[in-house]
Amino acid sequence: MESRTRSSASISSHRSEGEGQRFCFCGLPSPRRTSWTRINPGIKFYGCARYKEASKCKYFKWVDAKFSD
Repeated sequence: MESRTRSSASISSHRSEGEGQRFCFCGLPSPRRTSWTRINPGIKFYGCARYKEASKCKYFKWVDAKFSD
């Protein structure tokens, strides 16, 4: 039981730092990508793995907290 607690704490700390595994609304792992738009060049974000397939998931989250809603 103690190792499970450590594992959870480790995952929580990674997520608070913008690292770790994220999942989109489809339930798939959400890869970390880099924006190359004129407005947000080089800014990291997480998005649905199926975005090129015209997915209706629309999951999106900036990696850097200062860009979050």
